[in-house]
Amino acid sequence: RTHKPGVGGSNPPLATKKVMNLSVIIIAFQSNHLLKKILINFPKKYQVLIVENSGLKSTKKLEKKFKNTKVIIPNCNLGYAKAFNLALNKCKNNFVITLTPDVLIKKDLIYQIERFLKIFKNFTLAAPEFKNQKIYKNYVPIEQKKLIKVRNNKFHLKMVKELDWCFCIINKKKLKKQNILDEKFFMYFETTDLCRRLSSLNHKMFVIKNLKFDHIGTGSTQKKYNNEIFLNRNWHYTWSKFYFFRKHNNYLYALRKILPNIYQNLIGIFLSFLMLRFTDLIRHKASLSGGLSAIFLKKSYYRPNLNHK
Repeated sequence: RTHKPGVGGSNPPLATKKVMNLSVIIIAFQSNHLLKKILINFPKKYQVLIVENSGLKSTKKLEKKFKNTKVIIPNCNLGYAKAFNLALNKCKNNFVITLTPDVLIKKDLIYQIERFLKIFKNFTLAAPEFKNQKIYKNYVPIEQKKLIKVRNNKFHLKMVKELDWCFCIINKKKLKKQNILDEKFFMYFETTDLCRRLSSLNHKMFVIKNLKFDHIGTGSTQKKYNNEIFLNRNWHYTWSKFYFFRKHNNYLYALRKILPNIYQNLIGIFLSFLMLRFTDLIRHKASLSGGLSAIFLKKSYYRPNLNHK
């Protein structure tokens, strides 16, 4: 049978304590087929902000069904970092959950996170753990760090040096400015960059080992746009990789890191042409173009070209 949290189930009622409001940020791109499944998990007391980077007008309809949701449609594709900073500046609450549309979550996870935040606030970033760790880890651990057990062993925390933002909790009080992501990144490496900066300033980041979620991965956009999305990802991955290492190390170090990508894409273009695999050829060309643009210090100019209503 179904029941409300705290009524005949494992979740005690929240009404007896002070209500904790949170903000939620979702950066979307033609993701309406996934957003409804996420939004039903958040109580009405939460503030939900969606930035629709594709310009898709129909995303606005979500505001009618989910009254706590505000959809922002910029005049152009802002990329992840700039869109996130825009939403963060509009957040009313100190604790912010940021998600990608291709995560699978349940209401119980949200209730558990709310309980976690009521008893533990000494962190800058925190995240539940991706359920299937054999496929993908959503964090980079700090070696030899022991588990921290918070209040009656309810939550098991492990300190980390990097967290993936497919699902991340942000404590705004620990951050000095609102525009926390480097907007020169269009996509890829922007959160790695932030975690690197936070680690250097001794900020605390944790993964919550006994809270789990699923991540579909590369499934945020409708399948009919897959080819253009892959081109966009290939271009920006190599551009952002070079920019990241140039920013944190130096130009020559970044060049050394990107040269294997350049070599692999040149070989890929040649082999794809011989085997008449023209889709692969175009994707290798996009990746090569992104790397060369970064090497010649050009801005990350590539944008996906989608026809949408």
